[in-house]
Amino acid sequence: MSTEAIKLPRVTKIELIRLRRRLALTRRLHRILKDRMTLLVQELYITLKRALELRQRLNNILAEVYPQYYRVLGLYGKEALLASASTIRPNNVLFGTRTVMGVVVPLIEVEEVSKPSVMLPPEAAGIQLKKDDLIKVMIELAEYEKSLYLIGREVSRLRRRVQMIEKILIPRLTNTIRYLTMKFDEIEREEKVRSIKIKAILSAKEVATPGQAG
Repeated sequence: MSTEAIKLPRVTKIELIRLRRRLALTRRLHRILKDRMTLLVQELYITLKRALELRQRLNNILAEVYPQYYRVLGLYGKEALLASASTIRPNNVLFGTRTVMGVVVPLIEVEEVSKPSVMLPPEAAGIQLKKDDLIKVMIELAEYEKSLYLIGREVSRLRRRVQMIEKILIPRLTNTIRYLTMKFDEIEREEKVRSIKIKAILSAKEVATPGQAG
């Protein structure tokens, strides 16, 4: 990463003032982006924790459903399972969005879930209830995993911007300001020395002039 001084078309004090203002704005932007990234990382951990909880819950439901499924299959055959599947009413899934620290993430809700039919054997009705839970958990898990991806992508983007500002832009501006400051200080010293020499020459001439006149 290059941190050399910025090349300027004109080396003027006005340009130096502009660079100092730009550096102040850049540092302010750096703080804002860093604070936003910190908050997003916190949100990322919260989302990750919830996604892991839902994943564990999904695994637990599946672990309960599979034995029940094979029990119903052994006791009543495929017909009972097909009957259970045919009584499930489709769920109304509502899709929307919400904003998390400027990141648009999905918002998914299940409006209605199916109810077990009284005509089914108790075991099959139990499977149907588990299916309802399974659908809700899967939908919520999909929402959180997508949110996790989107927030993580934004954190990565912010990290790159923060590092670019921190490692490249601020050092370049600082080096350029330092270079210009040293250059103008040097010019000022040279002008002072030149002014002193001119004054000395003029003083010497003033001293020499009366003697020549006498």
